[in-house]
Amino acid sequence: MSTCVPQRVCGVPQAKREQKGSAVKKTKQIVGVLLIVFAVAALVYWETDGRSRVVTQKVLVAGDNIMKGDIITKEMLGIVSAMPETIVAGAFKPDEIHRAEGKEASQEIAKNQQISEMLLLELDEAAGDKLSPYLVKAEWIDSRSSSLRRGDAVSIYSRDGSYCLGEFEVLFVKDAGDKEITDSESESGGFGRQGRHEGGIRGRTHGSGVIDHLEILTDIDGYQKIVKFIDATGEKLLIVQRGDER
Repeated sequence: MSTCVPQRVCGVPQAKREQKGSAVKKTKQIVGVLLIVFAVAALVYWETDGRSRVVTQKVLVAGDNIMKGDIITKEMLGIVSAMPETIVAGAFKPDEIHRAEGKEASQEIAKNQQISEMLLLELDEAAGDKLSPYLVKAEWIDSRSSSLRRGDAVSIYSRDGSYCLGEFEVLFVKDAGDKEITDSESESGGFGRQGRHEGGIRGRTHGSGVIDHLEILTDIDGYQKIVKFIDATGEKLLIVQRGDER
């Protein structure tokens, strides 16, 4: 009697091994494709967003061209991400915006140029030896305090207060007859330097006349900025008194 196992039965183990090998091969191919897709996705992310998140730093820049003599406001500034090797020495970070606000541009600053201390001047420093008295005409003034006196510090704004033209010392406060306005002698209390009442702003209840115009201490660039603003916009000025500086 023959002991040979039928071919159908003998071939089963070999077929299973082939099927298993084919499945493993397909699995490897799928994993390979997925790895390629993941690598491409990671590369795209790195180039579009990942590099800036990991490598770059945020710095303050000029949001538009800033002219020499302009007083810096937060509206003039923007924030960009920059590679460390492109950041200039002393460039301000976004949380240092207060270090730039209210200072004067010492030179023209191009749009997107990084902002640093080297490009800015304190108002007193910017003025230097170029300070002179300049007239703020009566027809330029929209609003000012009746307690304004010689020696006060003021900030001059556009009529609605949205744009600051600078901070200045008041040299003279005069009436329409060009006579200086002082604190009236009929007021109670003493008088300090420059004829101002010792009680400060609140003590200036009786002036010697009605304020018509002012003279401020500035340089030619600061004065031209005011004149150009008025000529360009037709707006009058809001003069904000900072206080009685003793």
